[in-house]
Amino acid sequence: MLSREQQGLLCCIASQALWGVGILFWPLLSYLQPVSILSLRMVCSFLFAIVLITATKRLHLVKNLFANRKVAVNLITASVFLAINWGVYIYAINNGKAIEVSLGYYITPILSIIIGRIVFGDVLNKYQAAAILLVFIGVSYGMFSYGHIPYYGLILGFTFAVYGFLHKIINANAISILCAETMIISPFAVIWLLSSEPDFGIIGYPPLHYILLAGTIAFTGLPLMLFSYAAITVSFTTIGFILYLSPSINFLLAIFCTNEAVKPSDYITFPIVWLALIIYTADMFYKNKRLKKYV
Repeated sequence: MLSREQQGLLCCIASQALWGVGILFWPLLSYLQPVSILSLRMVCSFLFAIVLITATKRLHLVKNLFANRKVAVNLITASVFLAINWGVYIYAINNGKAIEVSLGYYITPILSIIIGRIVFGDVLNKYQAAAILLVFIGVSYGMFSYGHIPYYGLILGFTFAVYGFLHKIINANAISILCAETMIISPFAVIWLLSSEPDFGIIGYPPLHYILLAGTIAFTGLPLMLFSYAAITVSFTTIGFILYLSPSINFLLAIFCTNEAVKPSDYITFPIVWLALIIYTADMFYKNKRLKKYV
């Protein structure tokens, strides 16, 4: 039987894997405007959340989130940062900026680890500190070698770090958070679709379009729910390191599947980060093994 923290760890890994392979999915909807893709993504996720909330009879948990003023403000703020993150991500991916996206999501864990250390008091041992130092060196070198400021990457890194932080302090049921966040954003998404897309981006399309709309749930609502659960069960520093999985998948798929041009510096930056990830992960397994020995 897995502990709650181990379940959260697996949920976090699964969410990052789904977001990682999403680099191959979103270009399939590139015949729509980026904001329209974002809007449909929000609406489909909201419908998915409503089905889950109804099936599990947890509507009262969503009401409770809005009953607390502080939680409601954090939810609204998290929803804004999520919408910005998703919008920039879709635009960047559909414009051949997958590697810059990867670099941005490599910045996220550094910010998450810093937040975890300062705000939540997460303690780092010497191996974890060495891993973080390696990441800082690798990402700094990558940004310095980029030739220009990676705006997309910086926006993605910052917005998702803040989003994860807000999830940690909201500390609520994953399904209810998913429903609340998509409920907040969906009205704006519907207004956009009504005003800018012929037939609202829904009517009069070939069958493949509706299959892709259903697919947005697998790369939006599902990983978002998994990440929400992980955020309240796993330490913020550990989440920070697992966040390297998604951009690593992005980077490898950009090279081998989408044939995006790779800068020489990327062959230095990414292996350094992967080495740090191996060190941090090995330390986690060793620490868990020692804990089990004394339990």
